[in-house]
Amino acid sequence: MPYDNPSDSWSAMYQNPQFHAIARRRRTMVLTLFVVSALFYFSIPVITTFFPSLFHIRLFGVINLGLTYAVLQYPIGGLIAYAYAISMRRLDGEVGELTGHLTSQITESNLSKHPKHQKEPA
Repeated sequence: MPYDNPSDSWSAMYQNPQFHAIARRRRTMVLTLFVVSALFYFSIPVITTFFPSLFHIRLFGVINLGLTYAVLQYPIGGLIAYAYAISMRRLDGEVGELTGHLTSQITESNLSKHPKHQKEPA
């Protein structure tokens, strides 16, 4: 068995500075996207409360700035989801590399501690 104690792999992961860097980048990315989406979403009630005439500006025909801004919620939400997916794909790749590296280190460590699990030369 490659792991005698599953907590070895978790403790090795938590002690790795690369893991903390990845977690920090993930947290920064999630918070940034949250702030952007919250500001864009909650700006509608703020603008309609304090600057209602701004949303009455006609752009063309019956289309005004308020309608355009409200409809933009959908593409902006899609762009935020796309940015999240791209960032997470990048971070998932880094986590996979880190996990593979740590798994091989733990496996080698466990094999050196327990010689009966080592492969015999052919």
